[in-house]
Amino acid sequence: MGSLNLVVPVVLWGREAPTHDICSVLLTRDVKTVVTGTRDGQICIWDFDPPSLKLTARCLLVGHTSSVQCLAQASLTPGSQYIISSSENGEMCTWDIRDGRCLEVFKSANVHSSMIAYQMLNVPDSRLFCVGNYPEILVYDPMTLEVLFSLSARIEPDWISAVHILRPPRRNDEVVLGLTTSGWVKVWTVSEREVRPGEAIYEHESKMIRSLNALSMVCCDYNQRTVLIVTQNDWQIYDAGDFSQLCKVSVPTGERWMGGDFLTADRVILWTDFGQAYIYKLPTNCIVESRAFHNKQHEGDQAFMYGIVKPQHLEHLVNAPAWQYIAIPVSSGAEKLLLRGDCEGQVMLWRLADVTDHQLVQIQQVQPFRCINFAPTVNHSLMKSWLAMNPSPVGVLDQLEGEKNPPRITASLFLPLQGRLACGREDGSIILVPATETIMLHLLHGKHHHYHNWAQPMVLRGHQGRVNCLLYPHGESNRYDMAHLVSGGIDFSISVWDMYTGNLVHRFVVQAGPIVQLLVPPPTCTPRIQNCICSVSEDHSVALMSIKERKLVLLASQHLYPIVTVKWRPQHDFLIVSCQDGSVYIWQMETGHLDRVLQGVQAEEVISACDEHSQGVSSTDAGLANPAVHLFRGLRHRNLAAIRHAAQRGIQQVLGEQNNQQDIHDHSKLRTCPLMVQGLRTHKQDANSHVLFFDIEALIVQLLSDEYALMSPGTLEANELIQSSQYQRMNVLTHPASPEGAKKIAAISVFEEFFGKVKDKAGEMEKKMKEKDKHDLLGRAKDKAINMEKTFKDRDKHGILSKVKESAENVQTLIQSKVESVGIRPTSLTPDKEGNDGRVHISRHLDITAQTLQIGQVLMSLLHSWGLDTSLDTTCENILGLLKPRVPVSFGLLSKSGYMSLVMPTWHPVPHNQMPPINLPPELEEELPPEMVQLEHLTQVFTSRGHWEISSAMTTHHLLTLVSLANTLQDMNAATLIPEQERRRKNHMQSSKSSQGNNPQEVEFAQQQVVIKQGWSRLTALHTVLLPGQVAQSGSTSFTPPMVEILARRWQDRCQEVREAAQALLKTELSRMGAEGRKVLVEEWSAHLPSYTDPLPTTVPTYNNHHEAMQSPKPEHNSTKQNSSSHNNQTVNNVGNGSHTIVSERPMEPHPHLDEEHEEEEPMDGESHRDVVAQSEGRRKQATAIILLGVIGAYHGQDSQEGFGLGQLAMQTSKALAYLLLAPVSSKMPGHTPLRRAAMDLIGRGFPVWEPYLDVAKVLLALLDLCADTDRLAPSMKYGLPLIPEADSCRTASNALTCIAEARPPAFITTMAREVARFNTLQQNAQSLQMNLHNSVLYRAKTEILRIMDYLIQHKRVFIMDLMVEVTDIVLHCVDPGHLKSRGLNEVFPAICGFPQVSHCPHTRRIATGAKNGSIAMYELRASKCQMIPAHQEPVTAVSFSPDGKYLTSYSMMESKLSFWQTSAGMFGLGTSQTKCTKSYSTIPVPEIVRMNPQRLPKLVWVSNRTVVLMMADGTEHRFNA
Repeated sequence: MGSLNLVVPVVLWGREAPTHDICSVLLTRDVKTVVTGTRDGQICIWDFDPPSLKLTARCLLVGHTSSVQCLAQASLTPGSQYIISSSENGEMCTWDIRDGRCLEVFKSANVHSSMIAYQMLNVPDSRLFCVGNYPEILVYDPMTLEVLFSLSARIEPDWISAVHILRPPRRNDEVVLGLTTSGWVKVWTVSEREVRPGEAIYEHESKMIRSLNALSMVCCDYNQRTVLIVTQNDWQIYDAGDFSQLCKVSVPTGERWMGGDFLTADRVILWTDFGQAYIYKLPTNCIVESRAFHNKQHEGDQAFMYGIVKPQHLEHLVNAPAWQYIAIPVSSGAEKLLLRGDCEGQVMLWRLADVTDHQLVQIQQVQPFRCINFAPTVNHSLMKSWLAMNPSPVGVLDQLEGEKNPPRITASLFLPLQGRLACGREDGSIILVPATETIMLHLLHGKHHHYHNWAQPMVLRGHQGRVNCLLYPHGESNRYDMAHLVSGGIDFSISVWDMYTGNLVHRFVVQAGPIVQLLVPPPTCTPRIQNCICSVSEDHSVALMSIKERKLVLLASQHLYPIVTVKWRPQHDFLIVSCQDGSVYIWQMETGHLDRVLQGVQAEEVISACDEHSQGVSSTDAGLANPAVHLFRGLRHRNLAAIRHAAQRGIQQVLGEQNNQQDIHDHSKLRTCPLMVQGLRTHKQDANSHVLFFDIEALIVQLLSDEYALMSPGTLEANELIQSSQYQRMNVLTHPASPEGAKKIAAISVFEEFFGKVKDKAGEMEKKMKEKDKHDLLGRAKDKAINMEKTFKDRDKHGILSKVKESAENVQTLIQSKVESVGIRPTSLTPDKEGNDGRVHISRHLDITAQTLQIGQVLMSLLHSWGLDTSLDTTCENILGLLKPRVPVSFGLLSKSGYMSLVMPTWHPVPHNQMPPINLPPELEEELPPEMVQLEHLTQVFTSRGHWEISSAMTTHHLLTLVSLANTLQDMNAATLIPEQERRRKNHMQSSKSSQGNNPQEVEFAQQQVVIKQGWSRLTALHTVLLPGQVAQSGSTSFTPPMVEILARRWQDRCQEVREAAQALLKTELSRMGAEGRKVLVEEWSAHLPSYTDPLPTTVPTYNNHHEAMQSPKPEHNSTKQNSSSHNNQTVNNVGNGSHTIVSERPMEPHPHLDEEHEEEEPMDGESHRDVVAQSEGRRKQATAIILLGVIGAYHGQDSQEGFGLGQLAMQTSKALAYLLLAPVSSKMPGHTPLRRAAMDLIGRGFPVWEPYLDVAKVLLALLDLCADTDRLAPSMKYGLPLIPEADSCRTASNALTCIAEARPPAFITTMAREVARFNTLQQNAQSLQMNLHNSVLYRAKTEILRIMDYLIQHKRVFIMDLMVEVTDIVLHCVDPGHLKSRGLNEVFPAICGFPQVSHCPHTRRIATGAKNGSIAMYELRASKCQMIPAHQEPVTAVSFSPDGKYLTSYSMMESKLSFWQTSAGMFGLGTSQTKCTKSYSTIPVPEIVRMNPQRLPKLVWVSNRTVVLMMADGTEHRFNA
C-alpha cells in the first residue's frame, strides 16, 4: 500500500447490465450477505435484508482470470467479514466483503473443487479444508492461505471428491470423512495441537463402497450416524458406523443430481442441474430412532418424495446452477434456507417451511397425489436491478442523440496523447470522443451542458459488422505515425485510419476470420518489421502487415488450434506462436518460412526463453551540447518548445558544472497520463463498461510541472521551491577558495537570469503561436534566427549571449504585435456555423495543461463532500471551479495484485429508511420529472454522507486524494480549476516578471489569490479535521474513519504532497481517537513490534558508498506465536517481559518495501514460495507497527498515559527506529527505502522521547552520511516533484537533523563538538595511522553541518551563547581556512559574528571566543591550534581584538570586570606564544533584568588601537585604555 500508486477508480457502467453467469454461491452465516462467483471470474457481493427480503447488488470484485469454482467463509465466528474464493486455474483469494479489498492472493498448483471452513477445537481461527484434483485434503489458514497440514491416504490414494468434518460428542478431536473418486471412504482423526507443520496425516480407517465419483458427502448433524452421499445418478444413505448402505434413490429422468443435505434426521433435500430440488422422507431403516434402523430395506418402505423446490417459471439452463443449503439457528429451532444462482444471473432464495408428520400423512391421502411446491422467497438479478433504475446508469456514449437503441460498444481504447477515447461498436462504427469532456458531461453539472460542441464526437465508418479490437501504434512506440489508428473487425478486415482527419488510410483483408487481437512488434526487430503491426484471427492465423509499405509481410496460417499467445525473438528473426493444444510454431519473419513446430517440454522452454529475452535495449540521447546551439537550432526549425527546453537545460548545465549536480527528480511519472480509461466486460458478448483510473501522483506531478515551467529560477528561489543560493553559499565556505571558482560562482546569477528570461519568452511565444497558424510570422522568425546564427560564428561568447537575449526579445515583440494586429481572441465554445464542412477535426497538439486541469476538476468535484458546508460549497463553485455531481458516483478500490472492487450503481450506502427529506427548491422540484427529483435526492445524500459510509479503505484513499490535490493547487500560487481564471492567472505570472511595483492590478490580483487560498484551506480543513463531526451532524451514524495502517504506510510516500496529506490525516485521526483509542491501537500493534537482543552496529552504515555488509542485529517478532511456531522450535528470551518468543530461521526483519506489490525475495533452502510470502507479510506488519508506534510516540509519547514514558514500549520503538537507520545496506535492507526514510523522519520528530535510548552520536553521523551529498542533491529538496531515492533520503535526513537540532540544541552541539575533536585528533595522526579522512562523514558533510549551525544561530541564540566554544569549534571545522586568509569572519560567516563573545583579527589570524566558564578560547588559524585562557570567574560576555591586533579585551557582565590581554611571541616568531593580562578594570554592575535578556548584551567597540568603549544596552558608553 505504501508506494502502491494512489489511484481512484470510477466506473461508468452503461445502460446494459453486465452478464453474470453464476457458478458458485455463498450465503454468510449472518444471512446479510450473498456472494456469487461467475464463470468469467468476477464475484458479486449482494446485501440481503431478511425483514424486507430485499437483495441488492453492492459491488463487483474483479481479479480472477478464470471461473470461480468455490466460495467459503474465512471464519465461522459471528461478524466475520472475510471470504475465500478459488478458481479453476488454482488462484485463491481472501476478500474483505465490507469493501471488496483483496487481502491475500495465492496461485496454487492444485485446483480445488470444494472448500469447507471449520472451527477446530482449541484453535482460535477457522481452518479451510480443500479437496480437488489431487490425492489429499489440504488444510489452509484462510487469512494467509498457507497450507498448515495435509490429510493423505496410504491405501488406494486417489482424488478426494467429497469431504465432511464432524466432532463426535465427548471427544477432543475432529473426525474427517473423505470419499475418493474410486469409492474409498477414508477416516482421519485430527487434533491440530498434535500436528507438526507441513506434516502429512494418514487415514485411520478406510473402506470400499459402491459410490463412484461422488459429488458431496454430508453427515447428519442431528444424530451423526447417517451419511448422505450424492453422485450424478443416485443418492445413498449410509450408516456412519460401518458404512453399510441403507437406502439408494435414482435421479429423475433427464436430470443429474448435484448435491444434497439433511433437513431433519428423517428428511433430505437434493438438487439437480435442471434448476430444481426435491425433498424426500427417508425410509424407516434410515431413521436412527426407528427400531428398523440398519435393517434391510423392505419393498414398501421407500424414500418418499413429497416436495419440489423450483422457480415459478422453470427455464432451460445452458449451464448447471450453483446451490447452497444453510440452516440458521433461531430461538424456535432452525431457519432452513436454500440458495440458487444460475447462468442467467438470477439469485433465488427459498425459505423451507417444516412439514410435520401429520401434514405428510394428509398429503399422502390426497388422490391424485400432488407434491408440495415451494416458491422462491427472493428472486433477483442484475438485469432486474438495471431495469428498475430510472434513469439508467450512465455510459460514455450516452450523449449521442438520435439513437434510441444505440449499438453496443465492443472495443475501447484510450489515447492519452490526444486525450480521447476510441470506442468500436457493434455496427462497425468507431466513435472518438474527448475523454474528460465526456466524463464531465455525464457526471457533473455545469455550463458545459449548454455548449453545442462540447464532447463532440468523430465517427469513423468502414467496417461491416462489429469492431473487435483497436490499436494505437504510436502509443506503443514512437516509430509509428502519430495520426494512425488501427482497428480489426468481424468482417476479416484491418483498417488504418488518420484519426485527425477521419480518413481511411488503408484497408487490409488478408485473413479468413474475424480479427481478435492487434499487436506491435518489439523495437529490436529489423527495420522492415518495425513498421509492421501483427494481427491474430479466429482462423488460427497470424499476419504481419507493413503500414509504411501498405502490404502483407507474413501470413502464418498453418496452426491447427486457436492461438493463445504470440512471442518474439528479434535477435533470431523469429515469430513464435503458442496454440491451445500446447504446440509452438516458430516462423521466420523476413522470409515467412515455418522453421519448426515444437511440442511438450520443448515448447514450454521456448516460450519461457522468450519471456526472458523480451526486454529490449533502449537508447537515450545524452544531448550534452551547448544550450546556445540548441537555441539557434530551435529558432531555425521554428520549434519554440525546443527553445524553452534548451533554456531550461542551460540552467541545469550551469548548475551542474558548478555543483557536479545530477538530475535528482524521478521521471517515472513525468510522462504518465493522470487519467486512464479501460474497457470492462464481464463476458465477451457484453457491451463495454468503462473504468476511469485517476492516478493522483501523476496528476500532482503534471500540475506542478506546468506551474514550475512558468517560473524562472529566481521565482523558484523566491518561493523557496529551490534553495540553490543558500546551499551554494554554504558549499563554497566548506571548499578551498580559488580564483577560477570565484569567477564561476560570480557568473551563475548572470547565466540563471539570462536562461530564465529566454525560457520564459520562448514559452510565451510557443503559447501564442499555437493559437493560430502564422506562416508569415514563422518565416520572419526563421530569418531572424539565421541572422543570429551568422552572428554567432563571428562574435565571442559574451557577444553571443547578449545577441541571443536581444534577438529573443525582438522575436517576442514581433509575435506580440502580430497577434494584436490580427485581432486573435480566445477560442469560443460556440460552434462556427460559417465555413464548417460538418466533419469534426481533432487538433494535433493537445493542450496538456488544460486537460490536466479538467482531470483535476473532475476528480475534485466527484470527491468533495457537497452539502456539509453551504458556504464552502458556494466558494467551491464560484471561486475554486468545482462542479456538483449529477449522479451518485460508482467508485472503485484497487487492492493487492491489482484486484479491483467496483461499486454497483444499484446500491446506495444510505438505506432508504434513513434517507433525509428532499432538499430542492420548490420551483425546481416542480419542473423536474419525478425520477430526476429522486436521482438528485440520491446524489445529494451520497455526496454529503453516503460517500463516507462505504468503507474505511475508500475513505482513506479519497481523503488522501482530496487533501493532497487541494494542497497542491494551493501551493501553485493559489490556482483554481476555472479555465478562464487560470489562464488569467498564468498570464499575470508571466507579465509580472517584467513589471515591478504595486499597481492597482497587482493589488487586486493579490486579493483574489488570498481568497482562493482561503478556499483551498477551508476545503482541506473540512476533509482533514472537521469531516467526522460534519457527517454526524448530517444524520449519519455510520461514518467509516480512515485506516491508520494505510496512512502509516504512506508516511514517506514518494510523492511529497501525498506524503504530507497522509501525515496530516494520521495525526488528526490519532488525536480524534483520544487517549483510550490510542491505547487500544498501541496494544494491537505492539504485538508486531520487533525487539532486538543483539547490540546495534558499532559503526555507521555507509549509504552512498556500498562497502561490505556488516553483521546486523536480528530482530525478533512478538507475534510469531502459533503461526510461526510451526516453522521452528528455537526460542529465546524476550527482552523486558521475560516471555519466550519464537524466532524463525529466516531473519525476521521489517520489510523495507511497504507496498504489497513489491517482488518477493527468493525462497531459502527448504522453504516454499508460500512460506516466503507469509513471512513477507509478517515483516510488512512489523514495518507498519514501527511507523505507527513511532508516530504515536513522537506526537503523544510525552504524555504519561500513552505508555511511552521511560518504559519498555519507548525503548523498543526507539531501538526499532534506530535499527532501521543504522542497519547496514544489504539486499534485504536497501539503503534508500520508504521505511528507512520513515525511521529518519520519526527519529527527528520524536527525538525528545527516543533520546534516552539512542546513541546520539551514531544517529547524527548516520543522518549526516545521508546528507553528505547535500550540495548535489538537496538544493531542490523543497521542489514538489518526486525525487530519486537518494535525493529523497537526503531531504528526509536533512529535515530530521533540523528537527533534532531544534528540539535538543545542546545535545546536537555537544555531540558534534565531541566528534569534531575526535576528528581533529585523528587528523593530526592521519599520516601515521594511514587514514584517509576525506572519506569520513564529518568531512563530507561539512555543508550540512554548517547549514544546521547557521539555522541554530538564527533561531536558538540562547543555547548558542552557552556553548560558544563548541559552536566555534564546529564552524571552524566546516569553514575552509583559506577563506579566512583575506577576509574577515564577519564576511565569511557573519551569523556567528552577531555574538559579542566572538572576535576575529585578520592581521594576526586569530579568533577569540568567550566561554561560559569564564575562559577564553584563542584559535591560532596559522598553526591550527586552540589555547584555553582562564580569564574570568563568571561567563565571558564579550571579547574584541584591537584594530592592530595587539590587544584583546574581554568583559564579564556577571563579574563586572573588563580585562586587556596581550599576546607575546618568542624571538623571531619562534617558540610558543603567551597571552597575558595587562590591565583589569571594575565596571558598573548591570541590572538583573538586563542580564536576563540575551538580545541586549553589552558590546566592546575599539575607537583607537588602545582605547575601547563598553557600550551598554541602555546606550551609555564607558571608555577604557589598554
